[in-house]
Amino acid sequence: MQKKCICWVISLNPTSENSQKLLADLQSQGVSADIFPAIDGRVGMPALEGDEQILGNLAMVRHGKCLTASELGCYLSHLRAIKSAYRDGHDYVCVIEDDVVIEDRFGDVYRSVLDKGLDMVRLMSLRIRKRTVLEHLIGEHRLVRPERGGLGTQAYVLNRAGMKKFIDYAQNIYEPVDKVFDHFFLFDLNVFAVEPHVAYELVHETSVAKSSNTATEKPLLWHRVVFHPVKLWFSLRRHFYRFRHWQDFRDAVMPEHKVGRTERAR
Repeated sequence: MQKKCICWVISLNPTSENSQKLLADLQSQGVSADIFPAIDGRVGMPALEGDEQILGNLAMVRHGKCLTASELGCYLSHLRAIKSAYRDGHDYVCVIEDDVVIEDRFGDVYRSVLDKGLDMVRLMSLRIRKRTVLEHLIGEHRLVRPERGGLGTQAYVLNRAGMKKFIDYAQNIYEPVDKVFDHFFLFDLNVFAVEPHVAYELVHETSVAKSSNTATEKPLLWHRVVFHPVKLWFSLRRHFYRFRHWQDFRDAVMPEHKVGRTERAR
């Protein structure tokens, strides 16, 4: 049975040069994509919908600040794009931010991961991590399993199970959306990646602002007191997840070669 897939390009400015180029490049590789209107946090805090809620105290404990309006806008843009795909019955959703350039084999690699039953596949990352090489995909590209979070939400694929896991967890908002994906061990999201990356970011080109607003609220004494116990709890959850999946990570090593063209990748 043919899988039902949707590809969204998240953008505040759908007529921008790179948004239109990205749509055209995707189409040329056989990937039909549409613009998903980003949530604008540049003019104030975006309104929440449905079961979305801000966990201000947890944000203060974990990060010493709450999300800025632009960070919340970015967060809600991804959350609602995934909600839309899930609500419409799609088996897979590919989410791409508008500061991305796709590589020549993007479409082939994207299609190659659709029938593998994987919760999430990062098509690019900002953080280079130890990983286990699992299998060959297309050309030089391989499927890998990183042992830690890869940072960034520029381009990724979720299957239906991954969408549901993310939606259920991400309704409670306390940190930037890329950190939610990096904390996959908290909600049993099995995260994979493509190497070399099939996309790279244009530095400072995105219209989906993430942190231009300055947070003024400061953590209270009790927030600082419980910081270390909460941090320990997160760490224990990560180690427990790693223990449960030890076979997936036992051969993890750093890549020997450059894995993508994103300048900020490190």
